[in-house]
Amino acid sequence: MDSMNAFSKFSQKQFRVFFSYKNNPVKLFSLFLFIQFFAVCNSEQNSEKKEILFRLISEFQIDLQKNLESAIRTKGIVGAIDVCRTISPQKEADLKKEFPGVLIKRISEKPRNPSHRPEVWETEIFNQWKESQKTGMAPYTVVLSKDREVRILQPIVLQSPTCLQCHGGPQDINPAVSKKIAELYPNDQAKGYKLGELRGAFSATW
Repeated sequence: MDSMNAFSKFSQKQFRVFFSYKNNPVKLFSLFLFIQFFAVCNSEQNSEKKEILFRLISEFQIDLQKNLESAIRTKGIVGAIDVCRTISPQKEADLKKEFPGVLIKRISEKPRNPSHRPEVWETEIFNQWKESQKTGMAPYTVVLSKDREVRILQPIVLQSPTCLQCHGGPQDINPAVSKKIAELYPNDQAKGYKLGELRGAFSATW
């Protein structure tokens, strides 16, 4: 109710300003220019945010893949599970610290980590992706921009056979790997995938 009252007062003030200017063309034109300038500034700021967010998502993805591949080579699949478990949250925290206001995370409708469940707006996009896949269309990156906020949802499609060793069916996952996953993630849902299926998404908000 307080927010509605505040909005009402703000709107009334804007109308009073407009009507006080309506008989003064110079002031009215100045007001119009100010509104246009404000809109352009927001647009330019959001464009810059989009560019930075896409770069950060790409760096996140590359860094995660590089560390995971290194862990698999040196520690095997079982050992790599611990690396995957720690590096992703650490990367998210580092980005949040380096870029205040930025939130980048991996999400999935079938998460391994419970904190990676999608929010309502993300679920709506997942539903759109699933509908588009029925017609043969691949999931596409979605960019939402409103006022000064930018949101990006970039799909993660399971493309590597290596991923099946942790996210595939029973025939793909070694019993030792299954045991380790069960120890670390007792409520794990991130199994049963096949190559080419939508695994989740990178979600970015600023």
